[in-house]
Amino acid sequence: MLEDEIEYYIKAGKAVKYAKAKVKDLVKANTRLIDICEKVEQTIRNLGCKPAFPCNICINEIAAHYTPPAKSTKHIREGSLVKVDIGAHYNGFIADSAITLNVNSEHEELTTAVEEALENAIKILEPNIRIAKISGTIEKTIKYYGFKPIINLAGHQLGQYKVHTGKIIPNIKSFRDIFNRLEPGNAYAIEPFATTKNGAGEVIGKRGGHIYHLTQNTPPKETAAKNLYLEIKRKYKTLPFTKRWFKDKIGNPKFEKAFKYLQDKKYIKEYPAMIEAKGEPVAQAEHTVIITKKEVIVIT
Repeated sequence: MLEDEIEYYIKAGKAVKYAKAKVKDLVKANTRLIDICEKVEQTIRNLGCKPAFPCNICINEIAAHYTPPAKSTKHIREGSLVKVDIGAHYNGFIADSAITLNVNSEHEELTTAVEEALENAIKILEPNIRIAKISGTIEKTIKYYGFKPIINLAGHQLGQYKVHTGKIIPNIKSFRDIFNRLEPGNAYAIEPFATTKNGAGEVIGKRGGHIYHLTQNTPPKETAAKNLYLEIKRKYKTLPFTKRWFKDKIGNPKFEKAFKYLQDKKYIKEYPAMIEAKGEPVAQAEHTVIITKKEVIVIT
C-alpha cells in the first residue's frame, strides 16, 4: 500500500468519524430517516469526500442494506434499536463504520455486546493474524452476553471503489479460516452483528432496500437507458448508489422508464434488505482498519 493510499484512507476515515459523531445527536424518536441520511451524506461531501454507499439506517430486525427512498416519511419510533452504517471514500479508498443507537428500547445490552466484540477483536489485530482468531473472539464475546452472532453477515476486505472484495471475516469461528490471514497492505472492515437468544442467528434477504449497483460492464444500446447507465458509472463506478441521489430526475417519465429498463434488463440490481430470520432485533458495530507490515491503523 502506497503512502498516498494510506492518506486517502485516513481522509475518508476522518469524514466517517465526524459523520458518526453527528449521528448520535440526530437519531431520536420521531426523526425522519431520510433527514438523517441526507445530513450524514452531506457531511461527508462537505469534508471533501464522497459517500461510498448510501447511508444505511436499519431498525430492529432489519440488520443491513436499507436506505429510505426519496420522499420517505418513515421515522424512528420510541423503543427502537437503530443501526447506522456510514461509508466515505476519497479517490475510491473507502472507510466503513457502523454504530447502533438505542432509542429507549430494552436491548441496550445487545448494543454493548457488539461494541465489546468489536473492541476485543481490534485489540488482538496484528499483521498476518489468522481470521479464525478474530472470528473466535467476536463469537466468544457475543455469546458471553447470552446473545447469538449473525452467522451469514461478516466483516470484509475493502478495495478501491469496492466495498466488499477479497477476504471475509465471519462472526463465528470456522475451521475453513484456520489458514486465512489478514495480510499487510490491505484495508478491512471488522463488523460484529448479534441478535437475541430467541433469534435465528441468521438473516434473510427481502426486496425494498433501495440500494443498487451496476452488474454489467457495458451499457445497453437503448439511448435513454445507455445515457443513465453511463451517468451512474461515471459518478459511482462500482460503488452502491440509491435512486434518491437523482433527486432532480425522480418523477420524470424518461428517467423512470430508463431506470426500470436497466433493472428489467439486469444492468442494475437492488441489494436485498437483510432481515433477522425470526424477526428479532439486531445490533451492529464496525470499524475499518489498515494493516501494514508493522502496524494496524484504525481509521474510523
